[in-house]
Amino acid sequence: MTEVKCVVFWGVVTFFWTLCRGDRDVSCVFSEVCILPCSFQPADGPAVRWTRLAAGGSAVHSYYDGRDQVQHQNQNFRGRTSLFVDQISSGNASLLLTGVKVQDQGRYVCNCSSSAGTRLAFIRVSVDAPVKTVNLRRAENRIICSSDGIYPEPNLTWSTEPQSKFVLHSSTLVQLTEQQLFNISSSLTVPDNDTDLTYVCTVTSRKNHKTERLVNPETAGRAQGFGIVAGVILVSMSTMAVPFCVEKCIKSRKSKRFLQQNILLEGPPENGSLMETPDSEETQILHPQENQPG
Repeated sequence: MTEVKCVVFWGVVTFFWTLCRGDRDVSCVFSEVCILPCSFQPADGPAVRWTRLAAGGSAVHSYYDGRDQVQHQNQNFRGRTSLFVDQISSGNASLLLTGVKVQDQGRYVCNCSSSAGTRLAFIRVSVDAPVKTVNLRRAENRIICSSDGIYPEPNLTWSTEPQSKFVLHSSTLVQLTEQQLFNISSSLTVPDNDTDLTYVCTVTSRKNHKTERLVNPETAGRAQGFGIVAGVILVSMSTMAVPFCVEKCIKSRKSKRFLQQNILLEGPPENGSLMETPDSEETQILHPQENQPG
């Protein structure tokens, strides 16, 4: 009798193991499209029901009688879900979720039934809003670093290049938006005696991190001042060079005209001819070649 009970017990365990698979983790990106995978053995009369396993359960999407059935769909998913209807007959019951929200994370169950039986698949959805940009700006004797629209709560760190001799003092503020995203901002006090440093701010989320650098404003100011001085010198040299070039060009043209006038008055040199080279400022006197021995 005991042996029979054991056989029945393991038979039931095997049966439910076949019908119910372990959770599958799916990572979705905030505001983008996400696919929750689910498949079943193709058979006649397929019906698919997606449910979010929150308190009381939330109807996400249903399909039966050959068409979508969304009249009982939870309002939070209205207009954001769909199935690959043309692939249901081949066993694809995956859910397409658009405009992903932080509130979408949680545990889902895909219930597929047909003439072949019922299968359940559990999906655990996590949502991430990665760091997109990091902004650095100067405000008097402080440097402010900020980044918006991140999930889950990010971390912000300061450093310098090269390493500062002083302890960095900063204050950080984290705010939660209506979309359940985090905005983070930190203010760093710039030491008076710590010059020639590059300040580095790094914002880290669960999925990625981004870094921005800001050169010490005093160092940047000196570099900018040097650039201005160099620019003034260059402009001054250019201003002096232009009249010099113009004067040289005028003298060259006068010399050319004087040479031409003398040649016209006195005639070309003996056994020579006068030729002005095209596109040139030069006048050449050509002499006939001597007869070569035959």
